[in-house]
Amino acid sequence: MLSRASSGSPVRARVAPGVGKGAALARVAGQLCANKRFQEWVIARAGAVPHGVATSEYAADYIRRACGILSRSELDHNAQAAALFHDRIRKPFLKWSGTYA
Repeated sequence: MLSRASSGSPVRARVAPGVGKGAALARVAGQLCANKRFQEWVIARAGAVPHGVATSEYAADYIRRACGILSRSELDHNAQAAALFHDRIRKPFLKWSGTYA
């Protein structure tokens, strides 16, 4: 987003870190959805990917349904959804993948 400085020249507006779309948990969720191993985990839990649906989108939908949200960006603004993400998604996946004891 551009705004005007006092000199009249355009400058980018600053957004506080962690505010808005793409904050910490939303980024983690997005990275997970792009991860082939995570996609395998989702398929193992939820079944085959429907024809015509990208595996990464199927994984994103799985996260949204498990956390009761419409957008992964809500993970950074909804404490209940964040807790569900950790309990239902992140921790079980890490345990399944062998990277979490």
